[in-house]
Amino acid sequence: MKPTTFFTLSLLACTGLADKICTPSFDYCASELIKSKGFTEADLKDALKGTEYENADPNSILYHCTNPGAIGHPKLCPNGCQDSAQEGSKGC
Repeated sequence: MKPTTFFTLSLLACTGLADKICTPSFDYCASELIKSKGFTEADLKDALKGTEYENADPNSILYHCTNPGAIGHPKLCPNGCQDSAQEGSKGC
């Protein structure tokens, strides 16, 4: 692979990751991640793969930001995720 091709591919990959921003150790509802943090519903479904919530509605999950741009540690909210005015203070 030519160095310029590698650089271009790396730049594209990094650009996609840079669009997804969340604060580590904060919790988020799906609506906030999609509306203002750059995530898509597909990203949320991917975060559930391999967990017991793989087939759950992504909107019924509380997501924990593990790294800037990475979510995990899903928690099921049977009555839906509850937004709050303070960022990162979401709950079930």
